Amino acid sequence: MIRIMNLCRNWRGFSLKDINLEIKKGEYFIILGPTGAGKTLLLETIAGFHLPDSGSIYIDDRDVTFLPPEKRKIGFVYQDFMLFPHKNVFENIAFGLKIKGEKNIEKQVKKIAELLGVENLLHRYPKTLSGGEKQRVSIARALIIKPKILLMDEPLSALDAVTQKKVREELRRIHNETGITTLHVTHNHEEALILGEKIGIMNKGEIIQVGTPQEVFRKPKTEFIANFVGVENLFSGTAENKGDITEIRIDDLILYSTAKKKGRVKVSIRPEDIIISKEKMRSSARNVFPGKITDIEDRGAITKFSIECGVPFVVVITRESFFDLKLNIGSEVYLYFKAGNVHLF
Repeated sequence: MIRIMNLCRNWRGFSLKDINLEIKKGEYFIILGPTGAGKTLLLETIAGFHLPDSGSIYIDDRDVTFLPPEKRKIGFVYQDFMLFPHKNVFENIAFGLKIKGEKNIEKQVKKIAELLGVENLLHRYPKTLSGGEKQRVSIARALIIKPKILLMDEPLSALDAVTQKKVREELRRIHNETGITTLHVTHNHEEALILGEKIGIMNKGEIIQVGTPQEVFRKPKTEFIANFVGVENLFSGTAENKGDITEIRIDDLILYSTAKKKGRVKVSIRPEDIIISKEKMRSSARNVFPGKITDIEDRGAITKFSIECGVPFVVVITRESFFDLKLNIGSEVYLYFKAGNVHLF
């Protein structure tokens, strides 16, 4: 559906560097990266607001690299809504249809307004709307022109946490109902995990890893990605293959992994993949270590532990499990995690 090949673009001292990306028809694709990674510049280049210095952009096997934005059949949603303040909701949604000279505008507006749940707001003006309502109107305006692709630039970042959750649910529902190919850029991990069927990690103008949420968050390719997606248990060690298993020495600790690497490696283990117990128990996990809790951090639904086992580990468990285990700073515990959850790169 979208194919980007060797795309480069210099812009005010920043550049997109040799971007190669493929997004399938009907896919919800997330570009995830920190502020300043080049996410918005990439999105606007795909939309045609900037022309590349080199490379190609294809939509439906059609080369659109140098086509103007209005001929690319793209809907664009910005983080700050970009609604016309002097037009009511009906007029904002209908704007694209009027530009195209379409008929039956009222019928189409009512249909898309019902899909987005804003049918009772059509007479209202943007200044009277909440942030969530404004974003729904913005999405309705983008969808009503029947684009082949929906591009969204940090669409939830201007919203409070409760409204973000509601609009995330709406985005997922709308995508399921319309099947529209969607490219959504964000720096928010939760958005990426909940909405993304595929995720591309971006940094300093480059796409550095593409995969499913499971692949990107559990098998990062670089130390930057591991840190950015919140692995937290990130170590340097020396790996040696021992048959079907790999032994990794980290100081005086030996970890076991099913990954096949040797020599100097980086090791990552997600905090939620580690089981914590007050007593030693039978387990199929290859990695079992005694340790002592050095810090406890209450994060609402989860509790985060720092545990010293010769090297420092971070573990997260549910709040309910925390109260069941009756753990305190200084408690002696055992950590368990499977060799398959020890990622090497």
